[in-house]
Amino acid sequence: MTSSQNLTPTRSVFRSYAPLAAAALAFLVMASTVEPLPRERLTRNVRPQTAAGSSGPVGDAASGGAQPGGGVIDGTPGVAGRAATDGSGQARSRGYVPPGAQPCADRAQQVPGDPYSPPCYVFSGNNGGGTVRGVTKDEIIVTVRQLEGPSAAEIFADISGERVNDSPEAAMDTVKAYAEYFQRRFNFYGRKLRVEFFKGQGSGSEELLGGGREKALADAVKAAKEHGAFADISGITIPYADALSRQQVVNFGAPYPSRKWFVDRRPYAWSLFPDGTNVVEASVSWITARLVGQKFAEYAGPAYKGLPRKYAVIAPENAEYQESVNQYITKVQGAGFNIAMNLKYKLDINSMPNQASNIIAQVKDAGITSLICACDPVMLALGLTAKANEQDYEPEWLTSGLAFVEQDLVAQLIDDDQWKRAFGIAYNAQPEPLNRSFPYAAYKLQRPSDEPAFGFEEIYYQMYLFAIGLQMAGPNLTPQAFENGMFAYPGGLGPRGSWGFGEGDYTPMDDFREIWWSPTRISSQNNKPGAWVQLNSGARYFPGTVPRGRSPYFEQG
Repeated sequence: MTSSQNLTPTRSVFRSYAPLAAAALAFLVMASTVEPLPRERLTRNVRPQTAAGSSGPVGDAASGGAQPGGGVIDGTPGVAGRAATDGSGQARSRGYVPPGAQPCADRAQQVPGDPYSPPCYVFSGNNGGGTVRGVTKDEIIVTVRQLEGPSAAEIFADISGERVNDSPEAAMDTVKAYAEYFQRRFNFYGRKLRVEFFKGQGSGSEELLGGGREKALADAVKAAKEHGAFADISGITIPYADALSRQQVVNFGAPYPSRKWFVDRRPYAWSLFPDGTNVVEASVSWITARLVGQKFAEYAGPAYKGLPRKYAVIAPENAEYQESVNQYITKVQGAGFNIAMNLKYKLDINSMPNQASNIIAQVKDAGITSLICACDPVMLALGLTAKANEQDYEPEWLTSGLAFVEQDLVAQLIDDDQWKRAFGIAYNAQPEPLNRSFPYAAYKLQRPSDEPAFGFEEIYYQMYLFAIGLQMAGPNLTPQAFENGMFAYPGGLGPRGSWGFGEGDYTPMDDFREIWWSPTRISSQNNKPGAWVQLNSGARYFPGTVPRGRSPYFEQG
């Protein structure tokens, strides 16, 4: 979005902001309790490595007949990717084979050409029948909770001016299409996914802010008792994910709780997003490595460039986030950084413009050169950057690439006059072109004449985690077998970064790359101006492994 475009919130934005703001909060830099990083986390299934970073044509990467109980049917979409290696270029595997299965004789990967594909297994015989609630010899019951209220798609449409496909029917059909896609191409040992949608009592806005626990529990009980779910793929709030875990339902999506939170709920809770402990560690690791000794504001506007760096943190006032903000500040101040201000804002759309105006006035008056903004993207797009322009304030913007801000599509909504000074880290790899991506091609293979719902990429990758666990678990499917299989998954590197799991690790991404924003670079995601540029060919780092010293932001990429 160029600076000449109107960023004034419309009535529909005000009406539908609350759910998106709450959802965006789920993807903040700071999360809950932070613990020290165990050394073994640095040598898990996937090592830091360089992403391929380029997309190839979608098509059949491989073809073949149906395998007993699963396998490749008619090929798979593909982009250039690199499998996890042992450092010598040889694909690594623990040699794990699920009990009751055998390695495929004709190929190593279940879906050749797919960078996240698990190993290929074949199976014949008795799958154990009804091994646990929600699992029969023929089916695996998966629930999806549907909540009332406007969607994030409305926000995107209002701000961007683009029409999106966000009907409930489109969303349900997208889930169904991906269920069909995975059960045809992966080995679920003779079982199919039975997806059951139900209307929930809960409120996504309340739950993403830590409330609404009673209704979240009621919904979890409904999923477990009335629908008999083995798994739920809509556990995108911490209260609902917690309630599902207590009902012994495998669930996916809890946004950034601590590492300990997942361990305490094993083997039920998993998430596509990195755990909050890792996020804080990554943010601290990056800033203390790359900006240590870099005392002057190199990337600020003319009035601030060359001044001694003086930092401020901006984040919502919620206690769980502020707890982590305080720990972050303690760590970076201990490394010699001058964190002069910790500014909080309330998730109240009616007061958002005034809050943003007051925050910008405070940091400008204090001479802050560098903003560490743990903010939701709507606050950035409609509040802080717009008010910074009004007040002729041109700081550096430091980002950890969360809250979907690492996606070009989202960052394009933020004012370029400010965001052209944004730099930091991101967990994903270079974004896929929307109409040449794995998620899009997978949907079109199942629904050639239709288009997927808004947010289909998140649905696809959320369900991909589930599919990995089902294949790696083997025919005797239980939550414990699911965990064992996930821990044995050899990992992969693709558009969503490097994936892998292990003891104490229930989220796929722990490493990150370095990025900076270019208003003029054409995005590979939607072929429009405005894109994140990655440094060092997308080289990835775990917390504690970032090289020390200046990195060439706004120069190389």
